[in-house]
Amino acid sequence: MTVRKTEPAGWRLARDLAVDFWRELRTSPQPPPVLYLAGDGCGQVTAHTRVQKVMCISDGTLTSSQPEAACEACEHAQPRAIGAELPADTTVICTGHRSRRLGFRRRRTVCGEASAVPVAAVLVVCPWCMTR
Repeated sequence: MTVRKTEPAGWRLARDLAVDFWRELRTSPQPPPVLYLAGDGCGQVTAHTRVQKVMCISDGTLTSSQPEAACEACEHAQPRAIGAELPADTTVICTGHRSRRLGFRRRRTVCGEASAVPVAAVLVVCPWCMTR
Protein backbone atom coordinates (compact mmCIF):
# COMPACT_ATOMS: atom_id res chain seq x y z
CA MET A 1 0.00 0.00 0.00
CA THR A 2 1.41 3.38 -0.99
CA VAL A 3 0.58 6.59 0.81
CA ARG A 4 0.56 9.73 -1.30
CA LYS A 5 1.58 12.94 0.41
CA THR A 6 -0.10 16.01 -0.99
CA GLU A 7 1.54 19.39 -1.23
CA PRO A 8 0.06 21.98 1.12
CA ALA A 9 -2.14 24.54 -0.59
CA GLY A 10 -4.20 27.56 0.36
CA TRP A 11 -4.14 28.57 4.01
CA ARG A 12 -1.99 25.59 4.95
CA LEU A 13 0.74 26.74 2.55
CA ALA A 14 0.50 30.33 3.82
CA ARG A 15 0.78 29.10 7.42
CA ASP A 16 3.79 26.91 6.64
CA LEU A 17 5.54 29.79 4.88
CA ALA A 18 4.84 32.14 7.78
CA VAL A 19 6.18 29.58 10.30
CA ASP A 20 9.34 29.06 8.23
CA PHE A 21 9.84 32.82 7.94
CA TRP A 22 9.39 33.30 11.71
CA ARG A 23 11.85 30.51 12.52
CA GLU A 24 14.38 32.05 10.13
CA LEU A 25 14.07 35.40 11.90
CA ARG A 26 14.40 33.86 15.36
CA THR A 27 17.54 31.83 14.73
CA SER A 28 20.81 33.38 15.76
CA PRO A 29 22.60 34.49 12.61
CA GLN A 30 26.18 33.44 12.03
CA PRO A 31 28.54 36.32 11.28
CA PRO A 32 30.03 36.45 7.81
CA PRO A 33 33.78 35.85 7.74
CA VAL A 34 35.95 38.97 7.74
CA LEU A 35 39.35 38.54 6.13
CA TYR A 36 42.20 40.78 7.19
CA LEU A 37 44.67 41.00 4.32
CA ALA A 38 47.61 43.22 3.55
CA GLY A 39 46.06 45.27 0.75
CA ASP A 40 47.83 45.72 -2.57
CA GLY A 41 46.04 49.02 -3.23
CA CYS A 42 46.61 50.96 0.00
CA GLY A 43 49.44 48.83 1.40
CA GLN A 44 47.80 48.53 4.83
CA VAL A 45 46.17 45.69 6.72
CA THR A 46 42.43 46.23 6.25
CA ALA A 47 39.21 44.26 6.30
CA HIS A 48 38.09 42.54 3.10
CA THR A 49 34.40 41.67 3.55
CA ARG A 50 33.27 41.56 -0.09
CA VAL A 51 34.33 39.03 -2.70
CA GLN A 52 33.89 39.75 -6.41
CA LYS A 53 34.43 37.67 -9.50
CA VAL A 54 34.73 39.17 -12.99
CA MET A 55 33.05 37.22 -15.81
CA CYS A 56 33.29 38.03 -19.51
CA ILE A 57 31.46 36.64 -22.54
CA SER A 58 33.28 36.99 -25.84
CA ASP A 59 32.96 34.96 -29.05
CA GLY A 60 30.35 32.73 -27.41
CA THR A 61 32.69 31.58 -24.60
CA LEU A 62 32.47 32.46 -20.94
CA THR A 63 35.71 33.33 -19.17
CA SER A 64 36.00 34.17 -15.51
CA SER A 65 38.72 35.29 -13.14
CA GLN A 66 39.57 34.02 -9.68
CA PRO A 67 37.48 35.35 -6.79
CA GLU A 68 38.98 38.59 -5.55
CA ALA A 69 38.58 40.10 -2.08
CA ALA A 70 37.78 43.83 -2.14
CA CYS A 71 39.36 46.17 0.41
CA GLU A 72 36.92 48.19 2.53
CA ALA A 73 39.22 51.23 2.69
CA CYS A 74 40.38 51.73 -0.91
CA GLU A 75 37.96 49.43 -2.86
CA HIS A 76 40.94 47.68 -4.49
CA ALA A 77 40.29 44.02 -5.38
CA GLN A 78 43.04 41.44 -5.15
CA PRO A 79 43.04 37.66 -5.62
CA ARG A 80 43.36 35.62 -2.45
CA ALA A 81 46.37 33.38 -2.08
CA ILE A 82 47.21 30.60 0.37
CA GLY A 83 48.43 32.14 3.58
CA ALA A 84 47.31 35.67 2.64
CA GLU A 85 44.94 35.97 5.59
CA LEU A 86 46.70 37.40 8.64
CA PRO A 87 46.46 35.52 11.95
CA ALA A 88 44.45 37.01 14.80
CA ASP A 89 46.42 38.64 17.61
CA THR A 90 43.98 40.88 19.48
CA THR A 91 40.38 40.56 20.68
CA VAL A 92 38.27 43.66 20.02
CA ILE A 93 34.81 44.27 21.55
CA CYS A 94 32.42 46.08 19.20
CA THR A 95 30.77 49.31 20.35
CA GLY A 96 28.61 49.70 17.23
CA HIS A 97 24.89 49.06 16.89
CA ARG A 98 23.34 46.17 14.96
CA SER A 99 20.76 46.74 12.26
CA ARG A 100 17.18 45.78 12.99
CA ARG A 101 15.87 42.70 11.22
CA LEU A 102 12.92 44.56 9.74
CA GLY A 103 13.57 48.24 9.14
CA PHE A 104 16.33 50.59 8.16
CA ARG A 105 17.43 52.00 11.50
CA ARG A 106 19.92 50.49 13.90
CA ARG A 107 19.17 49.19 17.39
CA ARG A 108 19.84 51.32 20.45
CA THR A 109 21.72 48.62 22.33
CA VAL A 110 25.44 48.20 21.77
CA CYS A 111 26.55 45.15 19.75
CA GLY A 112 29.13 43.99 22.32
CA GLU A 113 30.41 41.02 20.28
CA ALA A 114 34.10 40.11 20.55
CA SER A 115 36.10 39.32 17.41
CA ALA A 116 39.76 38.62 16.76
CA VAL A 117 41.78 40.93 14.50
CA PRO A 118 45.48 41.38 13.73
CA VAL A 119 47.39 44.04 15.66
CA ALA A 120 48.51 45.66 12.39
CA ALA A 121 44.93 46.24 11.18
CA VAL A 122 44.19 49.84 10.27
CA LEU A 123 40.47 49.31 9.63
CA VAL A 124 38.44 46.90 11.79
CA VAL A 125 34.97 45.70 10.70
CA CYS A 126 32.63 43.92 13.13
CA PRO A 127 31.38 40.66 11.57
CA TRP A 128 28.06 40.91 13.44
CA CYS A 129 26.91 44.46 12.76
CA MET A 130 29.29 45.48 9.92
CA THR A 131 30.28 48.76 11.57
CA ARG A 132 33.79 50.10 11.24
